[in-house]
Amino acid sequence: MALYVKRSNSEDFAPKVDQSAEQMEGAEDKMDAPKGGGAVSLTYSTVVTVSMEDRTAQLLFENPSKSTKDTSLQLTVKGQNEGEELLLAESELIPAGYKLTQMNLKDKIDLDPGKYEGNLKVLYYDSENGEKEVVDTKIPVTLTVNNGN
Repeated sequence: MALYVKRSNSEDFAPKVDQSAEQMEGAEDKMDAPKGGGAVSLTYSTVVTVSMEDRTAQLLFENPSKSTKDTSLQLTVKGQNEGEELLLAESELIPAGYKLTQMNLKDKIDLDPGKYEGNLKVLYYDSENGEKEVVDTKIPVTLTVNNGN
């Protein structure tokens, strides 16, 4: 008889808190959620500005304190082929009660100025034990890329 133990994959657990995440003002009571479930409330904009000079993406994403889940973000741009996406930027943890307004672009990302269609993928994590949830959300966004600020 053999016993196999699955090693925990670091992607199955929440990353450390993003250094760019800012605490929001005004704490709210947590939303009601069924046992084993969760409830989230998000505030976001579908407009993202990318500066190739600064190598940053400017956005609006808020995870209000009433949410029962922590989050992280992946910013992608649609590729040339159907269903293809290129990962531009990835945040670390955005706890409930925090917001994120800027993400750093990944290395070797180079886009020409213009407008692009993309997605803001929201990944969810249990606020108590850090385990990754089985659901995520894709928010369609329009990226405006420029060479300056």
